[in-house]
Amino acid sequence: MSEAVFQTLLRELFQGDDDRLRELLRPLTAERRKALFAEFEELFKVLQRACRYQLDARPVKLTDLYRAIQDDPVGFLRDQATSLAAPGALNNPQALQGGLFQQRAYGSLMAFYSRLNLLRAGLAGKAGVAGAFKASSRQPVRTQKFVLYAGRVLLDRPEPWIGDALANVFEQVLSRARFTGGDQGVARLMLEARQQHPDWGETLAPYVGMAMRRDGFFSHALKGFDSAMILAGLEYESPAQEGFFEPLFDVRVVETLLRRLGDGSLPRADLLALILRKLQSPLRPSVAKCWLDLFDRLAPTAAEIREHAGSFIDLLNAPAPAAGKLAFRIVEQHFLDDASRAMELLNAFEYGLRNPVQALAKSALRLLKKQVKRHADWIAPGISAAVGGLSSPHAALRAELLRWLGGLQPEQLGEEMRRQLQETAAALPATELGPIAHLLAEAPAVRETGLAEASGDGRSEVLAAVATLRQRVAEHSGESVWSQRLTYLENYLATGRCDELGVKTPDHSAALSPPDFVLHETAEAVALGIVNVRDRVLTQADYERILAGLLRFAPSAHSARITAILGPLLERQEEWRQGSLAGSDWWGRGQELAALGLARAWRGEALPSFPKNSRGGQLLDSQFRPAQRRRLRHVAALMAAGHDRLLSTPTHAAGWLSPAVFAERFNALPAPLFYADELGAALYRLPDLPGQRADAWSRLELGKLDAVLVENLTLALAPPAEAEAALERLLRRFEKQPPTEPLFYALSGDLGDGGRLVETLKAKIFRHDPHAVENAAFRLFGAALRCRFGLKDAGISGRAPRLLERLSSARGWFSRMFQEQQLRASLLAELLFAPQPVTEKRVEPFSASLFTPFDQETSHPCLWPYVLVNTQHFATPQIIADHVFRFPPLAQRFFEAGLCRQNRKDDYYRDLTAAMLAQGKQPQVDVRPHLGQMTVGLLATQPTQRENGVDLLAQALHDGRASPSDLAGALADQIKVTDKGYAQLDQALASLVATGEAGRATVLLASERVIGGGVAEFSPRKLSLMLERLADILNETRRAVTDPNARRQLEQLAAAKKKSVTRDKARMVVARCGPADQPPLQVMAVAALGRL
Repeated sequence: MSEAVFQTLLRELFQGDDDRLRELLRPLTAERRKALFAEFEELFKVLQRACRYQLDARPVKLTDLYRAIQDDPVGFLRDQATSLAAPGALNNPQALQGGLFQQRAYGSLMAFYSRLNLLRAGLAGKAGVAGAFKASSRQPVRTQKFVLYAGRVLLDRPEPWIGDALANVFEQVLSRARFTGGDQGVARLMLEARQQHPDWGETLAPYVGMAMRRDGFFSHALKGFDSAMILAGLEYESPAQEGFFEPLFDVRVVETLLRRLGDGSLPRADLLALILRKLQSPLRPSVAKCWLDLFDRLAPTAAEIREHAGSFIDLLNAPAPAAGKLAFRIVEQHFLDDASRAMELLNAFEYGLRNPVQALAKSALRLLKKQVKRHADWIAPGISAAVGGLSSPHAALRAELLRWLGGLQPEQLGEEMRRQLQETAAALPATELGPIAHLLAEAPAVRETGLAEASGDGRSEVLAAVATLRQRVAEHSGESVWSQRLTYLENYLATGRCDELGVKTPDHSAALSPPDFVLHETAEAVALGIVNVRDRVLTQADYERILAGLLRFAPSAHSARITAILGPLLERQEEWRQGSLAGSDWWGRGQELAALGLARAWRGEALPSFPKNSRGGQLLDSQFRPAQRRRLRHVAALMAAGHDRLLSTPTHAAGWLSPAVFAERFNALPAPLFYADELGAALYRLPDLPGQRADAWSRLELGKLDAVLVENLTLALAPPAEAEAALERLLRRFEKQPPTEPLFYALSGDLGDGGRLVETLKAKIFRHDPHAVENAAFRLFGAALRCRFGLKDAGISGRAPRLLERLSSARGWFSRMFQEQQLRASLLAELLFAPQPVTEKRVEPFSASLFTPFDQETSHPCLWPYVLVNTQHFATPQIIADHVFRFPPLAQRFFEAGLCRQNRKDDYYRDLTAAMLAQGKQPQVDVRPHLGQMTVGLLATQPTQRENGVDLLAQALHDGRASPSDLAGALADQIKVTDKGYAQLDQALASLVATGEAGRATVLLASERVIGGGVAEFSPRKLSLMLERLADILNETRRAVTDPNARRQLEQLAAAKKKSVTRDKARMVVARCGPADQPPLQVMAVAALGRL
C-alpha cells in the first residue's frame, strides 16, 4: 500500500497538477504522512539541488529524471543521483534554451518546483514545513498563488500543531521574504485560516497586516476581506528596503474603501483613527499625500475632529510636513480657544518652533502669538514656550522670536524664566542677542539695537572696532584680515573716505595652526574603531587614525583584550565566503570587509580573499578598494620591520601634513620601506607654504632613494630651476615608458558594467597591473605635479605629445566601439595636467558617461570633480570630504562643481550637492569670483538648502574672503533679476540679517543699491516684500536711508496718488529718521566684523 501511494504521489509530482496533488494528500493520516516523508526525504534534497541554478551544469529532462526514479527510487538515490540530478541539472542555460521553447521549459520547471514544495508542505514535520515556503534567487520562481495552494495543503492536515506551524511560516518566511510582485495568495491564505479556525485569531493577529499588504489589495473590490483585515493591511508599515504595494496609490482601492464606509461594513471611526495614526508616522511625500487626500474625502465633522483633539495636537509635529500643515489648520479652526488644552497646545507650539521646515516653524510662532494675544493669563507659559523655541535651526525665526521677546520688560519675567532665558541665550551667537540685551542679567542697561545707537552718531562703534583690531594685530602680526580691516577703518576716521576694502587671498595658512588631527590613544580605541562599522561608514580620516594605530600599537594585537574585541568580527569572515542566497541584509554590512582586512593585518595575517560569487567577492572592491588594500600591505610591511609611523598621516584635521613633520618621518624611514603610493599621498597633503617647504627640502636625505623617487621629490619641493629639469627628465621617461593604467578604470567586482565587461570579454586592453613600475611611477608623478602646481596648469600639454596621446586614447577596436569614452578620456588627460575651473560648459562632455564611484576608480583625485558634477551620478556625500581630506586644495573644484549642480531640477542627490557646496567654507577656497552663483542658491525652495547658502555667504564675509561691498553687489544683482521665487530669496535675506550686524548692514546696503537703481519693473508683490524687509532693518538699526538715489525712488513711491500697500510702506520708510551724521554702511559693516 505504501509503495502504491508513493508511486502515485511521484507521478503527480512529475506529471500532475496542484489540485490533484492536494486531493491525494487530503485523506492521509498523520502517521501515513510521517512514513511517506521518510521515503521522500532524501529525494526532496536531491530534487531541490537539481532545481538550484548552475551555470555550467549538465542538463537533464524531467521525463528522463522521472523514469529513472520511478523504476528504482532506492537505486536512483544510491547510483544515479550524483550524476543525473547534479546541482543545476534542471535549471541551467543548456536545459532552458532560447526562444519560445525556453518559456515553455521554464514554465514546466516552475510548475514542477511548485508541486515539489506542495508535496513537502503536505508531508514534512512541524520543523520542516516552513522550508516549503522559502524562496531563493537561485531557485525557480513559484507559480501564481503558490502560497495560497501550499497553505491550503497545510490547512488540510490533521496534526494539532498546524496553527503554530502556519504562524511560523508567516513570521519566519513570508514576513522576511522580499516582495517580488505578483499575487501569491498570502492574504487569501490568511483569510481562509481565520475563517476555518477562529480560535487561531490571536496567534495569527500579528501577521494579518503583512499578509494583507502583500497581495490583499490586488483585489480592488476587497471581496471577502473583513474590516479588521483591511484596516490591518492599511496600517502595516512595510520594511524600508521592501517595495510593498501602497494601497492608496490605486484609485479603485480608495473608491472601495469609501463604498464600504457608505454601507457600514467599514467603521468610519476606526478609519479616521487609522488615518491620524498613519499621518503621525514618517511617510514619503507621495504616501502622505494619499492619506491626506483620503482624509479630505472622508470630510470629518466638527464633532469627529473634537473627539480626536489629542491626535491633531500631536500631529502638529508630525514627521511629514504636509501632515503638520493640515494639523495647524485644524488646530487653528477648532482648538485654539480651548482652555482645557492650553498647556498641551503651548508645549506643541514650543516643539513646533524647532521644526526643521521653516514654514511650519513660522506657523507655530504665529499661533503661539495669536493664543497669547487672546488670553492674557497665558502670557507666562507663552513666554516660556518662546524661550524654548530659541533653539530653532532657522536664524530668521530666531530673530523674530528675539524681537518679540525684546518687547518685554525685565519685570515681566520671573526669576526662573530669566534663568532659562540666560541659559538658552548662552548657546546663541552673540550677534543675535541685541533685542534681548536688557533682559539678560549681565547685559548693559542700555539696549543694543543694531549698527548705531540713537543717542550717538555711530563713530563710537568704529572707534571700538579700531581698538579691538589694534590689539589683535599686535598679538597676531601675521593675520592679514585684521590688518586690512584696521587700515580701512583708520583711513575712514582720518579722511572720511570709503576706500576699497582688501579681501583675504585664500591660501594654505590654516596649516600653520597647531596640529589638531587626533589619533587613537589606546590599543582598545583602535580595536573599537575597527569593529564599530555597522553604525557608520569608515571615512578617510578614520582609516588614517586606524592605520596609525595599527603601527603604534602593533605589539598589542594578540593581547586578550584586543582579541576579545576583534573576535566577533573575525568569526563573521566565513559568512562572507558564502553565496548570496539567503536574504539581502548583508549588502548593508559591506564595511565589515574593510574592518576584516584591518583586523587581520593588525594580527599579522594575510588579507582575506573570497570566492568570486560569494558575498565578499561581490562587495570587496567597492567596500575595500584595491588601492586601500595595497596600502594596508605596506602597513603590514612596516609592522613586520618594527617601524611605527606612516609617512602620509596628516597632522591637521583638514588633511594637511606639516612639511617639517614630513621631513622628519622621511629621514627616519629606511630605504627598503619606501612605497611610491605612500610618498605620493604625503605630497598631496603638503601645504603651499614656501618657507616651510624650502626648509623641508633642505633637510631631506635623498641619497638612499632610487632615481625615480628622487626625481619626483625634486619636482615637488626643489627650487624652480631644479624642479624644471626634473620635470623634463620625467616627461622623457614617460614618453618612452608610458603608464598602462587608465585615468578611470572599472573595478573587477560585479557591481558596475565595467567590471562585467572586463569579466565577459577577457580583453587584455581592459586590464592593467597597478604594481607595474611605470604605473606606480606615474601615480607618484601626478602627486608631485599637484604638490608643485596645486590646481594650476603644469604647462605639459605641448611638451609630451606621445604621453598625452597614450593617456587619452583607448587602443584597437575599443576606441571605435566607445567613442564617447574616447572623448572623455581625452578631456580627462588634458585636465590631469591643467585642472581648469569646473563649469557647466567644460563638464558637458562627461554627462553621457554615467557610472557610480563605487564601480570606478582613479589614481588621480583631481579628476573626480569633473565627473561628480553630473547630477545623475550616484555617490555618498562622504566621498567629497574623503577626497578633500586626501588633497585639501581640491575643495575649490568640488565647491565649483556644487555651484554647477545647485538648483538643478534633475539633481537627485541633493545631499551630495550640499557636501560639495560646504567645501566653500574651507579657508583655501576662493569664493569671491563665484558670489553671483552663490546667491542663486538663496532661491532654493528647500529651507535647508537656503540656510546652507546663507551660512556660506556669512562665513566668507566673516573670514574676509569677501568684503561687504562685494557681497552687497552680488545680492543686489540677484534681487534685481529675481521675480518668481522672490519669497524664498526674501527669507534667505532675513536669515542673513539674523547672522549679526555685518549681515544686517550688507543686506541694507544691497537694498539701497537696488532701490536706487529703479524699481519700476518690479512686481507689486516683490516691491512690497522688499520694502517690508527694508523697514524691519531700519527699525532694528535705528537708521534712515542714506543713498540719495534710493531715497529719491522711495519719495516717488510715497507720493503716488493711488492708494496701495507699496505706497504705505514707502511712506513709513521715508518717514524714518536716523542720526544726522551716520557712518556709511560699508564702514559699519567692517566695524561690526572688526568686533567679532
